[in-house]
Amino acid sequence: MTMRSGRPPSDPYRKARFREIAREIVAKDRYNRKYGLSVDTAGTIANALERAYREGTRDGERGPAPVAEQPDSGPIEWALIPPRPRDAFWTICLFTLSRGGRPASSGRLVPAITERGTPGWMLDLQERTYEKLFGDRTIAPLVRLGLIAEASDDPAHRVVSKRGEETWGLFVQRGGQYPDDLTHL
Repeated sequence: MTMRSGRPPSDPYRKARFREIAREIVAKDRYNRKYGLSVDTAGTIANALERAYREGTRDGERGPAPVAEQPDSGPIEWALIPPRPRDAFWTICLFTLSRGGRPASSGRLVPAITERGTPGWMLDLQERTYEKLFGDRTIAPLVRLGLIAEASDDPAHRVVSKRGEETWGLFVQRGGQYPDDLTHL
């Protein structure tokens, strides 16, 4: 597939940053509507688009920014994990890999049926079960990214992969305060 001339390649970090801004706008709109506060979603979107336009103009003057290639192995940037799977991955890693010197509990995901009757996964921590279920559509992107893999002793179960451990380690090393760390994109 050939790219049109003059069109810079997509920047995954910019796209992730824009998605987070969009999520914030939608969340603020929902909150304000729920509590009867004034809503100016169109104005907020217009401001975000204006900032994006200025950023694009600035980048256009300097030439296209280099796009960092995501390697096929090694850790993934935390912000590049899609939002819902990122929430699930944070929970899974917090309970199975731990952080801050606490011992890891070596948990795994076991097949389950969600409250809606759809396929999902439950976090089994050996000594106890985490009550929240994760839908299969939430875990599937983590598998595609190589952050979650089949357990070596039981292919029906899923565990955090080596790449997932590296991603979690990098995240914790950088501060590990999710979702606060997303503001540093």
